[in-house]
Amino acid sequence: MNFSETSREVFQVDEKTKLLTYIWMPKTKPRAILIGIHGGMAHAGDWVTPALFFMKKDIATYAPDLRWHGTYPQYNPGGKVYFHIDSYDQYANDVAKFVGWVKSRHPGIPIFIIAHSNGALIALYYGLTIGQDEDIKGFILSSPWLKNKVEVPPILLKLSKILVKIVPTLAIKPEPLIGKLTHDKDITARHYADEAAGLRGTHASVRLGVESMKTQEWVLNNIAFWKKFPVFAVVAGQDMLADPEVSESALKKIPAKLLTYHRYEENYHENFNELNREKIFIQISQWINKILSEKTDQTTSSKKGTTHKSKQSKRKR
Repeated sequence: MNFSETSREVFQVDEKTKLLTYIWMPKTKPRAILIGIHGGMAHAGDWVTPALFFMKKDIATYAPDLRWHGTYPQYNPGGKVYFHIDSYDQYANDVAKFVGWVKSRHPGIPIFIIAHSNGALIALYYGLTIGQDEDIKGFILSSPWLKNKVEVPPILLKLSKILVKIVPTLAIKPEPLIGKLTHDKDITARHYADEAAGLRGTHASVRLGVESMKTQEWVLNNIAFWKKFPVFAVVAGQDMLADPEVSESALKKIPAKLLTYHRYEENYHENFNELNREKIFIQISQWINKILSEKTDQTTSSKKGTTHKSKQSKRKR
């Protein structure tokens, strides 16, 4: 299917794994690049809505289909589409390599990470671990999946911890989710079409259940150590997938000087596909512009300082 991308390329993340990447590139040289990390059971084409908005602002978007999502089976023999991962370290390593790949193609262009739901959980984990020293200008997070909105029965939790040791790739079908993602009927229809085309998953593995809960707990216990990257976060008040109260509480542990926080009570889970999305995109655009202007000011000040020192050196001679 076409998602109005300007091009697609295959990213070789390791010897065995290829991830199709959707690229939305403005006509002029981009002044910034967004790296999109999609949510569980979704795919990279879902970034079409924000990507088209930011293209008009001369900002490019690169978004890969994560492992076991979207077009994964087309490029990886034996692959299938379902919500599965061996560990969140695997996700973080994939993000690290992808960031390096994008930077090698666009040296000197500022990079931002934009992530939704499970993608936001991945982004937070990455930013707190192997990505903490990376040159990333900021993180844009929507509905971070830090706690399931629907509680899992204790007996099922116990069973999952047993099953993951026996059949980790066992797939379980959760309750239907598509109708709980956005109030936009057109985008909901697109989601159903993507599911029918095999791009959206309908099952999740036992391994994913165990690994996600372990990573959620780790991020909740460590998010207060977030010290470097500016964060723009938006939480949906009517979120029926990710608990908005837990997300809000966790995000507000990020130092206030780094956090720009918005909560929209009327939104379902997918803020970037909601009816008020343009308002959110404008807020993000303004936030990006502020960061880029601060970077320009710092560069200018640095150059002036160098020039001043150079003149002093000549006088001494």
